[in-house]
Amino acid sequence: MSQQADVRAVEIARRLALDQDIACKSDGYASSAQSYADRLAQTGLDKTQIRGLETLTYTTDKVSDVTDWLKLRVGRDEKRDRWARKGIGRELLATLERLRDDAREIADEVKREHPLPDKDIDLERQVHLRLIREYLKHLAAHFEYVKAGGR
Repeated sequence: MSQQADVRAVEIARRLALDQDIACKSDGYASSAQSYADRLAQTGLDKTQIRGLETLTYTTDKVSDVTDWLKLRVGRDEKRDRWARKGIGRELLATLERLRDDAREIADEVKREHPLPDKDIDLERQVHLRLIREYLKHLAAHFEYVKAGGR
């Protein structure tokens, strides 16, 4: 097998390992995300604001865009009836930041098992953003379910 084919095989194995590890973590986030969704459903937020956050995560390449968006919403909530109600926005920010630990764990394992030094530099940030997307996908789905009368 050529060196190019070897690299391609590692890339494929790496992508599969990342997808599997992220999917496993995502399944573990469902309960926590649902808890946040239940609490957010008791605020003045509507589904367009939750969907806006979820959409942002899929249209950006930066974790800071997501956290800055939330910080702005919390800061602008002068009536404290939406993102700032009972600290929910700040707690969600902290939870999304803690996903970085899972991202680091996944990235370190994948780098160790499927080394590609040229592609390792930004892996942890990429995984962190994917985990945020997964978390907020659970949150948005459950929020809409609750707002539609579920539970």
